[in-house]
Amino acid sequence: MGAVAGVAAVVVVLLQQLPLLQADRSPGRRPDDLAAVSRIAARALRPGDPVLFLPVQTRNVALTYPGAFRGTRDVALVEGAAASGTLYGREAGPDELRRRLARLDRLRVVADQALLAGGWTPRNAAERAKLAVLRTEFVPGEETVREGVTVRLYVRRASGRPPLPPLPPLPPTPPRPARG
Repeated sequence: MGAVAGVAAVVVVLLQQLPLLQADRSPGRRPDDLAAVSRIAARALRPGDPVLFLPVQTRNVALTYPGAFRGTRDVALVEGAAASGTLYGREAGPDELRRRLARLDRLRVVADQALLAGGWTPRNAAERAKLAVLRTEFVPGEETVREGVTVRLYVRRASGRPPLPPLPPLPPTPPRPARG
């Protein structure tokens, strides 16, 4: 009889939690709406277009909804997620990123809106290189913002136009505690 009471208690708890679990799964509860960003990208991108994800984590929209990015060129990607055994793939280092971006006259950037607005500065050198090149060598164009993610066109800066101010320096990294 005790086992039946235990099973009944578990079922009752599950039934009470079901509405909460369903609410947590609704798209409105997510901090980002990857499907909406994917739809924006699908309207903006054409086959062969170069795309830059800033920071690397925004690549999750392309991994989740690859159809919108089919035929585009991921400018920073060196090795895909599956081949690299990582979630987002492996990107080029800062120097290689600068070389790759130097060959482009225009590109689409899928980025964290707060990052582009100067709300935070990435610590990773490659992410800072992406941002620095965009600020000094490109002019932002049309954009669409959805749920904190921006899909923006960047066009190479015409000679004679001043670059945007440089990025602020990184704050000092606090020392790591000694292992004991």
